[in-house]
Amino acid sequence: MKKMIAISFYHALIDDEYAISQSIMLEIERIRKKGILFCVCTNRTYQEVLEYNKDFPFIDYIISLNGSYIYDVLKEQCISKKKLAVSNLKKIANLFEGHNINYYAEDTIYQKSAEIEKKDIFKIEIEIEKEEEKEKLNKINVNSSIFMEKDKMYLEIVSGKNSMFSGVDQIGLKNNFALSDVIAICSNESDYSLVTNIPFSYVVKGNCQRLEQATRRRIDQNQGIELFLKKI
Repeated sequence: MKKMIAISFYHALIDDEYAISQSIMLEIERIRKKGILFCVCTNRTYQEVLEYNKDFPFIDYIISLNGSYIYDVLKEQCISKKKLAVSNLKKIANLFEGHNINYYAEDTIYQKSAEIEKKDIFKIEIEIEKEEEKEKLNKINVNSSIFMEKDKMYLEIVSGKNSMFSGVDQIGLKNNFALSDVIAICSNESDYSLVTNIPFSYVVKGNCQRLEQATRRRIDQNQGIELFLKKI
């Protein structure tokens, strides 16, 4: 029996109206009653995901900010966090001068580099026009991915030690289960480390070409998630 489900928040768990259907919530409840942990992976803060956990608690762990901050929901505490190096913050700000940039702290988003002095920054999000701009980061020790939202393209940057996979790995070590005990449902480029490292990883079709090129394990959009969960 599997020990944990790790699912991408955007483009997988929530729909286009930023809601989770009741039928999916009931499937998650059934799975958790079997003793399987439920983990949500997000590129945003863990507090944003917790808003969905208030009325119908269904989450055990949240891997937020692309693996930079891991939150234990039941114990209400952070179990791991790794910030970006200050030197890299300055380099990135210079490389993308003139772009719209968001600096993610644990629970605050800053939009001006002058505001982040002496702050722990876990992720940078930059609005870009083309994927090739990602190449500016080639000589910097960071982990980056592309995220699409409402026809806008964003470059997401975290420490080179952080990824969705590193988050799953740490939760597995904490709970004494192997990577083969995890099912990953992926939908964004930031999930690439899951697809390439988790044996039972699946991709939601139609969201990220790079993920679909990495595996033949695919889930249809719309009712596909619910039907997949019913089989667990």
